[in-house]
Amino acid sequence: MSNIAEHEKGEPQAFVPALRYKWATGVYDLVIEYFTRGRALRRLSVDAIAPEAGETILDLGCGTGVLSFALSQASPTASIVGYDIDPEILEIARKKMALQDGASAVIFREVNVVDAASLPLQDIGSFDCVTSSLVFHHLTHDQKQRALRSVQVLLQPGGRFVLIDWGPGVNVFFGAAFWLVRLLDGLAVTHDNANGNLPDMLEESGFSQIDAKPLLNTMFGTVWLYSAAK
Repeated sequence: MSNIAEHEKGEPQAFVPALRYKWATGVYDLVIEYFTRGRALRRLSVDAIAPEAGETILDLGCGTGVLSFALSQASPTASIVGYDIDPEILEIARKKMALQDGASAVIFREVNVVDAASLPLQDIGSFDCVTSSLVFHHLTHDQKQRALRSVQVLLQPGGRFVLIDWGPGVNVFFGAAFWLVRLLDGLAVTHDNANGNLPDMLEESGFSQIDAKPLLNTMFGTVWLYSAAK
């Protein structure tokens, strides 16, 4: 779930790794598992996405593939594709593929979704569902808007978008806890998350049937579930 960085078309795709520092990529799964209640978050995320037999689902900002594999296990006949901009974290995901039991193969692609020109042509308008977990808080306001436009392009008509990310704390304690993430990732890029702006951004990007609700409280704040339809 690494940060998808802003760049001009044709320039190298610079990015900030999932835990901000490249040396920390190897411990990303451990951090998510123990500090963001990874198992509970994964279970709730799969329930919210509700993969159905034969669906094509995109895990946008897939990181090491943890959610991608969970979706594949939940619906073995679904086709799961994972996008991430970080080749190192994708290599970890591909190596983990061989260790998965009861899951169909996941296709991993190196893609920067804030650059529409980088979207694979074969994926345009092909997904029943696009999901993204703990990615959008890394993006600037402009990057969020461009990523949402890419999601619109990638979804089939009537397809659904399930966005899982930090949002306003459900109380003062969890609001304060989110400051740990904000200080690490930057106050500007996390502003929309902290101020509850994502539903409005979804509407502005052309989504409908928008719903927002708290999903899970963690030591780093409240993770929200945002769902919408194309």
